[in-house]
Amino acid sequence: MTMTVKSQDGPLLAGRGNSIKISTVPPITRRALLAGAAFSFAGFAWQPASAQSAAPTRGLSGFLDVSHAITGKSDLSPMTADRIYAALQADDAGFEGRLAQIVPLVRQTGSPDALKAAASAIGLGDTLTAIITAWYTGTVETAKGPVVVSYAEALMYRPVADGLTVPTYCNKGPLWWTGLPPEITTMPNNYPKVL
Repeated sequence: MTMTVKSQDGPLLAGRGNSIKISTVPPITRRALLAGAAFSFAGFAWQPASAQSAAPTRGLSGFLDVSHAITGKSDLSPMTADRIYAALQADDAGFEGRLAQIVPLVRQTGSPDALKAAASAIGLGDTLTAIITAWYTGTVETAKGPVVVSYAEALMYRPVADGLTVPTYCNKGPLWWTGLPPEITTMPNNYPKVL
């Protein structure tokens, strides 16, 4: 059995030799708890995105500029660029520094051949070759093995895109099932007669 005893500090719950202080603060409502959780989650969700987006964007935009210049293509996918950049950077700690040396060469040279020659002259030809290889094959060679970053968007398939699909196990190319099926042009013959 327990009994409540009043003291100067507030009510106490006494019994069996124990005393526990009872809080006089009103309980938290479910609505207040959910609102607080939502605001704290929103704060955590927004903070890392704004803090992290500043630094990598500069490197990624430089990588995309180098990629446009060395491939001669202006319609490269930013998502694929992000994947290639992340794979190259994760495999090689010095990649970012070498990329920073190549970026000014883009402004100084006017063609992919001139950029390749200028990069090779300062010892960065292998870095530029790794970028070109990644764009054309859709894979990045790493110490742990090749990393596929994009199969369907590999630049090596563009020259024959008007006549051939990207090679897959399907005869219609990758993601063929996302389109509508072909219409029936002729009704099948019931030969030999089954029914």
